Amino acid sequence: MPKKKAGPSKALGIKRQLQATSRELSHLYKLQWMYSKRMLKLGMVAWILGLATFFFAIIVINAQLLTQTFNIWIPLLIIALAAPVIITVIMIRKFVRKIRYLERLRHGLLTEYERAILKRVEKMITEG
Repeated sequence: MPKKKAGPSKALGIKRQLQATSRELSHLYKLQWMYSKRMLKLGMVAWILGLATFFFAIIVINAQLLTQTFNIWIPLLIIALAAPVIITVIMIRKFVRKIRYLERLRHGLLTEYERAILKRVEKMITEG
């Protein structure tokens, strides 16, 4: 009686899940990097535009206000420069959470894959 051909093994299914998880993880790393760069560039452009608008408005209104309010506008400009960075970090957190989840999932799948391969090898040794 011929042996039945076994269906896809458990190890093969786990391997496919592991590959899919690894692909999605690498995709998320690239997406996170692109998103970060774009957000920071946009933030810097907005800051420069805001800075130019601020100085233009001060000069149009009264140029002496620039020297009189020196102690006030310098800290505000520094805070305004930090704002795009803070916003970018907050927006990137969603990528970081997803990446951590996928890394835990990949680690679990890798452990399960190793166990399935070891069981298969053990079975082959005991049968052979």
